[in-house]
This record gives sequence, structure tokens and C-alpha cells, in this order.
Amino acid sequence: MELYETGNANIWSSSYVREQLLKAHLNPDSDAASRKPNTIRATVDWVLENQSGTGSIIDLGCGPGLYAQEFAARGWSAVGVDINESAINHAIESGKSKGLTVQYLHQSYLDKMDVGDFDVATCIYCDFGALTSEQQKTFLLNVHQLLTPSGVLVFDVFGTGISQTKTAGRSWERAGANGFWSKSPCYVLSECQHFKKEQVWGQKYIVISDSGESSTYVLWDHYFTVEKLESLLLEAGFSVIETKSDLVQESDFTSGDVLFVRAIKI
Repeated sequence: MELYETGNANIWSSSYVREQLLKAHLNPDSDAASRKPNTIRATVDWVLENQSGTGSIIDLGCGPGLYAQEFAARGWSAVGVDINESAINHAIESGKSKGLTVQYLHQSYLDKMDVGDFDVATCIYCDFGALTSEQQKTFLLNVHQLLTPSGVLVFDVFGTGISQTKTAGRSWERAGANGFWSKSPCYVLSECQHFKKEQVWGQKYIVISDSGESSTYVLWDHYFTVEKLESLLLEAGFSVIETKSDLVQESDFTSGDVLFVRAIKI
């Protein structure tokens, strides 16, 4: 595996895989795609802490709208953005059924978004660390342009403890029908590699069907220290005003070492 290599498929464009992701998002007993309800509520409490009244908020990588709906229920004017079409469609229908007004956009947050100015922007579930270093810069530039003067960005990343839960190596398995990667039985070849200098773990999955067709997915997990985040954000026009490391009390997926950051646009 090479640093920041890409596969011939991604989890957002595969209609089957994105449906499996949606199921994982909506499972209240698992942290596999969204965190459990108690953690979500505690996170929303912290995001809105010290805010005087309500305002406008945009949730980047909103998935099925779990956070955006919570913001809307608390009186905020909320917008959700996600590249997963299945998740956005669910969010729209779910919001309607609950009588909540949330605007949803089906697009990548790495593309320019002409949706107005916001008091707060959020990006939760360590999405920032899944981006390459250049994509992180693009993301921060887009967010900076979305925020009002003195607007606030809140996001989370993995800390160095993620390296205690990952092991470099290769493996394979025979997956049955209706698994995560494929509706049909298939072989799944996996490779995990640690790029220490860049502080990132890479995970490659090659999914091979019985017909011989293959799809390759590559995922990245950066980890950060507070000092590294402060430097990165300052270069992008933000100043860190607060960090919090105990919002995720436990996690049954990837790592519980999660650092939340609150940064103000300068």
C-alpha cells in the first residue's frame, strides 16, 4: 500500500455498500458509523454550550441527519451535507416525519457550497482524519468561507491512542451473502499499514466476486495531537479555543481516543 493511494471504488458510490453504511448509522447499539444516542446528545450539548441563543448551523458529513435533527429540535436553523445519497434520502424523510425543518444537500463538502453563512459548522465522527493532507486544507478553506465573522468550527479527530487498537498486516476471508461489502458471496483481502511519519493508518479492502470482478476500497485514519491541530488550524485562519477528550466515554469501533476541537474563525 502506498500513502494516499486510491481504489477503483469508494464506499459512497457503491449503492450496496452505502445502504450497509446507512443501516450501521441507524443502529443505536453500535458505534460503527454513528455514535450511540447518549453520546450524540452529549456531543450536541457540548457543541451548543456557551452559545447565546440560537442561530445557523451546518453539519458536514451529516449522514442520516442524527445531529442535524437534534440541532433543529433545539431551535437552530440547520443544514446537513453528505455525499451518501442513501443517507441524505433517509434524513429528508425522517425529518419530515418528525416535523423538523432541515435543509439537506447531497454533495461532497470538499466542493464549494453556496448555501449561505453559518454561525457554527460541525464535522463529527472523525471525518476530518479520513481526508488526505491536501483534502484537509480544502475542507478548512471551504468551512472558513461558510462561517460568519467569528463563526465556530467544531470537529473531532482520533488521538494517538488509535495506534493501540490497530495492527499492521494482511489477511483474507470468505464472506457470505449479504455481507457488508457485497450482496453475493465473495473473497475480501485486507491490508492495514501504519505511516508513522504522516501519523496515519491506511486500510485497503479488495473485494473479489466469484465471477472474478474486483473492487478496491482504501480508507485513511489520521491521528493528531493538540499541538498539531493548533498549527494546522492557524494556517487555515482558525484559532483553537477549546478541546475536549472525554465526550466519547467508550467505543466499540476503531478507537475511543477521540479529541473534540472548538475553533473560532479569525
